[in-house]
Amino acid sequence: MPDIHISGVWNNVQGPSDQSSFVGLGGSRISWGTPVESRTSSYEFEGGSNRIEIDGDAFVLGTFTHHNYPIITPFERFSVDLNITATVANGPTSDITVTFNHYESPNRGPVAAQADEVSLGPLSPDDQWRMTKAVTIAGVACDLVFEGFYSHFTGQLARTYRSPENDSNQADIHVRLVSYQGPR
Repeated sequence: MPDIHISGVWNNVQGPSDQSSFVGLGGSRISWGTPVESRTSSYEFEGGSNRIEIDGDAFVLGTFTHHNYPIITPFERFSVDLNITATVANGPTSDITVTFNHYESPNRGPVAAQADEVSLGPLSPDDQWRMTKAVTIAGVACDLVFEGFYSHFTGQLARTYRSPENDSNQADIHVRLVSYQGPR
């Protein structure tokens, strides 16, 4: 199967009417809010290269880092698109857009309640619970199946990523490619 190189940039913030606190659109790191101390909150995506198998095991699409520091912000929820470019070695490029939904905790109460939450938006336009997106890789129609965020902090795979406050938290995004079998 082919080697594939993944990269991604953040675009298209949705939710807050005032988007002036978002910095870095079009890049691999986007930040928001006014820092309470010296650091702001941000998302970072680092792709990489993989040898992929269609109908094979899950692989790491990339590493997602949420730099989660106390901030002042007029909103609690927003969404932002990660525009992913998948380039097959000596072959074509595929563009994939995935929406990340963010809940900014108010940082009150027990420490466990202060974690922000990140989840992926619906990947299928027809089914909001289906974590699958139609893609074409190296000319083959596939379903990209989101397996979950593998947290470097907890060592667990989950559909929703809880990011503890006052730290830079990383998770690998695990996906599989499955041959397209037609509508379900």
